[in-house]
Amino acid sequence: MAQAILERACPKLRSAIGDEAVARLNFTGDLREMLVALEAIQPVLDKAEMQPLSRRWVSICLQHALSIAYKTIDIVDELQDATAQATATLSEYMSENNMFHKYIEERKTGPVFEEAMAVGRGSDKERIIAALLSTQLNIMQVHITILPIFGLACIGKTTLAQMVFNDTHSLQGFDFRVWVHVSPQFDFHTIGNSIICQVSGRGQEEINHASSDVEGMESIMKCLHELLDGKKVLLVLDDLWEEDSIQLQLLKSMLTFLGDKMEVIVTTCNQAIARKICTVEPYRLNRLSDDTCWEIIKKLIRFEGGGEELEKIGREIASKCCGVPSAAREYAGRLDSSRDVWRWKTIRSYIMAFESVPRLPLSSVELSYRSMPPDLRLCFAYCCQIFPTSHIIVKDDLVHHWIALHLIEPSKILSATQIAEEHITRLQDMKEDPNRLFDHALESAVLVEPHTLPKSLAPFDIIHS
Repeated sequence: MAQAILERACPKLRSAIGDEAVARLNFTGDLREMLVALEAIQPVLDKAEMQPLSRRWVSICLQHALSIAYKTIDIVDELQDATAQATATLSEYMSENNMFHKYIEERKTGPVFEEAMAVGRGSDKERIIAALLSTQLNIMQVHITILPIFGLACIGKTTLAQMVFNDTHSLQGFDFRVWVHVSPQFDFHTIGNSIICQVSGRGQEEINHASSDVEGMESIMKCLHELLDGKKVLLVLDDLWEEDSIQLQLLKSMLTFLGDKMEVIVTTCNQAIARKICTVEPYRLNRLSDDTCWEIIKKLIRFEGGGEELEKIGREIASKCCGVPSAAREYAGRLDSSRDVWRWKTIRSYIMAFESVPRLPLSSVELSYRSMPPDLRLCFAYCCQIFPTSHIIVKDDLVHHWIALHLIEPSKILSATQIAEEHITRLQDMKEDPNRLFDHALESAVLVEPHTLPKSLAPFDIIHS
């Protein structure tokens, strides 16, 4: 929710920067600094929201984020009323903003993968390679192939892409192999500069500062043409979250004019994105079997047999992974190298009693939450925090709640009610995910039409509209 509130604060800042009252108080420069700071926080704030709230640093992080957002809104209101009190509030805000930055660190992926996490993905790897090779044999095929891999977060899409990327035996003849971690902050300059830096052989430090080396997309494209002209390139775009059709089409156009032959692998959690960006049929990555999850756990803890009882307990723990390899790693970390039956039983009991779904670094619900527009995040958080588990929510009532609390504002095109309907549809699509992991997060938000309510529920304060 902190991210959503923060995103509401930024437009207020932009509005205030051009305000005459602000200019008279000489706060324009300070507000510009605040806006830059907020925009820097936004891309990574949600990573803090995704962590278990029991972690102390997460609680501190989110407290500061909410404080920053609310004080930003207060500052703007005060400045637009030309009040002198804004000066003290501004100073306090800047202090908290600096403290908040200490808790933010961005995560990036690379081409190196953990061998244990590749267990059970051999057949998937072969299918991806076969799909890429089949396009090379088709002489009528355009010189670019974009093959998306999609599926739940933490299901192993990045690992699969890493396996294919590093297979120099099956995929031969590439002049360059380039890995780009796109992240939720989609930016053409960052993608282009990263490709340039890797192809030109610069180090990681230069890649991180590449945006200052090459300015403007025209310069970037010219440089890419010079480096890749007549070359064959294998490119991985990992963790793509951009949903805008125009932006994705521009990305396809950008890649189309690079090199003599481009083989592009894209990883994304969103099937709609996969459909928009692909040139060949996207590849859905499914869950692993319980047996495979147990194999991953055994490999990570170097378990080579320790009695039938440990084997039985281990398999029961593996069954709680929901087929997600990252969950297997999480449970392996708890078991560690211990071969103590009592310790394993204790861990199993805790998992069975308190974890209906595996506790992942970034679960599928959390990553989908990150991709939601700000007002939908607020609506989603409202459902999860206000209504108890298995509570029946009348859809029309829920829409009225959201609108009355100003969680949804009308746009130039749609009314607040129409936007609410769209939000409900999106939440229901999440709940109907084929892997069923969303059910546990959304079980407190059972949305129903008024006319579908059973008569037996009428006494329970369910209002029919």
